Amino acid sequence: MSGSPFDVLPGAERERLEAAADLAYFADDAEILGPDSPVDTLYVLIKGKVREMAGDEVIAVYQAGDAFDARALVSGATRHRFVCHEEALAHALPRETVLALTESNPHFGAFFFASVSEKLERLAERAGRREMQTLLTATVRELGVRQPVFLDAADTLVDAARTMKTRQVHSVLVRHGDTVGIFTSSDFRDIVLDAVPGDTPLLALTRFDLISVDIDGYLFDALLTMTRHDIRRVVVLDGGKPAGVLEQVDLLSYFSTHSHLIAERIDRAGSLDALSDVAGQITRLIAQLHGHGVKAPQLARLVQALNARLFARTWQLVAPPEVRSGSCLIVMGSEGRGEQILKTDQDNALIHTDSVDPAVAARAADAFSAALARFGYPPCPGRVMVNNPDWRGTPAQWRDRLYRWVAQPTGDALMQLAIFLDAEAVAGDAASLAELKRYLADRLQDDDAFRSRFAHALDRFDTPGLIAQLLQDNTPLDLKKSGIFAVVHGCRALALEYGVAETNTFERLERLAEHGVLGRELARDAAEALAFLMTLRLKTGLAAIDAGAAPGNQVVPARLNTLERDLLKDALAVVRRFKTQLRHHYQLGAL
Repeated sequence: MSGSPFDVLPGAERERLEAAADLAYFADDAEILGPDSPVDTLYVLIKGKVREMAGDEVIAVYQAGDAFDARALVSGATRHRFVCHEEALAHALPRETVLALTESNPHFGAFFFASVSEKLERLAERAGRREMQTLLTATVRELGVRQPVFLDAADTLVDAARTMKTRQVHSVLVRHGDTVGIFTSSDFRDIVLDAVPGDTPLLALTRFDLISVDIDGYLFDALLTMTRHDIRRVVVLDGGKPAGVLEQVDLLSYFSTHSHLIAERIDRAGSLDALSDVAGQITRLIAQLHGHGVKAPQLARLVQALNARLFARTWQLVAPPEVRSGSCLIVMGSEGRGEQILKTDQDNALIHTDSVDPAVAARAADAFSAALARFGYPPCPGRVMVNNPDWRGTPAQWRDRLYRWVAQPTGDALMQLAIFLDAEAVAGDAASLAELKRYLADRLQDDDAFRSRFAHALDRFDTPGLIAQLLQDNTPLDLKKSGIFAVVHGCRALALEYGVAETNTFERLERLAEHGVLGRELARDAAEALAFLMTLRLKTGLAAIDAGAAPGNQVVPARLNTLERDLLKDALAVVRRFKTQLRHHYQLGAL
């Protein structure tokens, strides 16, 4: 009994619990608890598996280290059946002893009485203590460096000033034969005071005794070097050659977890090469903030803001002015909702005026899609991308598409409509997107039959036996199919019906609760469940990236700790409750 929640018990309380414990053995298929049966024992599995059943459906699986039925222990009776799946051995803890400890130890009691969000907060605190990167372990390479700007020693002071202004940098590296020096904005103070002529060669003004650090060196050493030499930047060497410049502001920003520096770098980027470097820094920022305990929903909104700037700047670099001024670039799906954290398939489209040449728009779209692929955003398998002519067009062409999707609601049409409903503008005239959404809302007014058909996708991944598969060792669970999609699409359907303009699922839940469409308790629980599932997906995704693999939606519950498995069971139970209400609301059983 070393896992959650027993790890919060001090020695004396744990000894008291162990003294009261008994051992219980259960044979295969033995019913341990039945529906509405009194519960006077908390079982903690030592070996074997137990399945929780609602009728004939397996709704949860318990394994070594897991405790059941904690909720029923408080209420005194359980609603479900608990059946031994494999020969099982368990600690049997008396109800009176356990409840007495919940009263004397609030942290222990939280396991039985806390909401999903309170448990999740405890999990985030643990993760923050365990995973937070420090000055002693982070390297210069992890932070990333500013790309060097080179000038020749024969170039003049005016050349340096012009270059630094144009490239928006505070320093340039100066080549003189086989040596490299640095000239910085700080040097201008003495130059002005000494009235140095503008045509003076940089050779006379540059310091060639470079103070440098290695790209694989520790950031702590870089900070120490700057402090010792009273300087604000150092040259970074990779294989003995200058690879960039590390600014003091970059270093301090990294450890204060500010994202504004990445945004500034995006805005300053003058080429796709520069943007590609910045795009890689976003993932590193995600890992750092996650290690500090920042929750997935907040991380997702931050990434949405950074990606919007990245996409807008990319569009500015690849699209000619006549296309940019006459168009609206939009992102859709999880990117549009602000719920995508790690890089995933591109979902984007373009609305353009009649004056924009379609051929010119097509070339810009091709360049944009190629650039995003280069940045690490893979092409969409379904080609929901701006380089697909089906996802470009004038407002009239878009209205025709929307009309067709509604009038002929095939499976593909409903999926495309769902993707579009989450659209957000990232560049250009956002009013054109708002106008199309108003057109769609007017088109669907009082169309209850269509809304029910649209909501039917709620059961798209409702595969019988999905949870039962977890009875097999190391079986993965798809977080999107088992929980995330149902909450996202259910909120999308209700938002469409009740005219909720927000695209973010958490904001949709708030508005739906405010309008009385969902009970506040269910809306809060659904938000908490979604946040946890997103956090779990992020954790496994970052682990996959560290292992050199692509992030996905699958997690192996057997590899989670007991607290995470407990939260996963709670979250999936909330999703079932949420789906039950929406099935009733849209009478999905009648379709």
